Amino acid sequence: MSYKPDFELLRKIMYDTQKIGITAFKTKTPPLNGNIFREKEDFLVQEIEIDNSVLTIGKEQQPLNQVDKKDFLVFTLVKKGTTTQDALKIISRENHLSIKRLGYLGNKDRNAVTAQRISIFKGDPQRIKTQYNSFYLKDLEYSESGCKIGNLYGNRFTVRIRDVSNAEILDNFLKEAMNGIPNFYGPQHFGTSATNLKISRSIINRDFKQAVYMFLFEDRDESETAKQARKVMRESFSGKFSDESEPNQAGENEVIEGLPGFFSTEREILRYLLTNRHDYIGALRLVPKYFRLLIIQALQAYLFNLTLSKLIAGGNVPQTIPTIGYDLDIDAMEPSIKETIASVLEQENFTNLSKFKINEMPEASMKTFLRNALIYPENFSYLIDGNDVILSFDLKKGAYATIVLLELLKHLN
Repeated sequence: MSYKPDFELLRKIMYDTQKIGITAFKTKTPPLNGNIFREKEDFLVQEIEIDNSVLTIGKEQQPLNQVDKKDFLVFTLVKKGTTTQDALKIISRENHLSIKRLGYLGNKDRNAVTAQRISIFKGDPQRIKTQYNSFYLKDLEYSESGCKIGNLYGNRFTVRIRDVSNAEILDNFLKEAMNGIPNFYGPQHFGTSATNLKISRSIINRDFKQAVYMFLFEDRDESETAKQARKVMRESFSGKFSDESEPNQAGENEVIEGLPGFFSTEREILRYLLTNRHDYIGALRLVPKYFRLLIIQALQAYLFNLTLSKLIAGGNVPQTIPTIGYDLDIDAMEPSIKETIASVLEQENFTNLSKFKINEMPEASMKTFLRNALIYPENFSYLIDGNDVILSFDLKKGAYATIVLLELLKHLN
């Protein structure tokens, strides 16, 4: 079945930014009036490698040097309508490879056309399938090392904004952008309806049962199929994981097997809890590592966004801001940052920093680190195509294109 992205949902997630702590803009230009994410092809992402080469999206192929074989087979994955993680699972399954043999440089959005580098340890180019339903592999080459997270320069973004009515503001916006865009954590970090943030709060408050129940049963902005499945789970399993509940293994398994295929983690958690009642920490650990880290870190990202928003509103944006963690030394900060972070902690009822160190689930503990407060788009340009504007810009790794778009469109609910 082909994937059809819900762009209305994506726009809703992107624009409802106050709930993820973004409450101020740095640039002074009026908002650009236009529409984004109408089609998958409106958002292109191409990885920029360490040597500054940019991956291509077209199907043209670079020939493979069969003579100079090395330990890793590296290729470009071009996809649309699927996540990096799902693409890796499909490659692993259809080529009968352990997923541990696959490497990648970074996760790419489902709702975009993307090009990224992938590696296979001891891969055989004669046996690797290159054509799939929603992606293909190209430009195979041998390498002495595999792809590792973060080992890239950044990404090039090409974004079509449709039906623009005030393109004349773009020149001034580009000038302001060169002085820095706030380095907020983007909407992708928080999940639909900021569900990750709610779960993260529950974990920090040591309510692991509530965290699991939210992950499984909480309503959120998602497809109607997913909403209905979540309703079925809620009606069938809410309250079933106590010692006093009456087991109904046959009926419960029937419900689990009837869940959509993309609810694989939910199915695994339900099965686990039916035989390991009360082990909610164990259930949380069944969430794949990448997504588990996004959930765990969502509260820290929210507090950073709030801090940066307050500093922007006060007209004082430093180069770096410490994230909030259990080892944060507030007294060592310069006064304006100290005052801002103290107000954020009081506002969110987290004045006791020891709450961020979770002995019951050490991997969920939040440690302080410095994060750049601003990002600087490179090679920023635009062209007019009828009533549309096509933006192109490069960002170093770790920065979100949606944040640049948010600063340009200035949508806040």
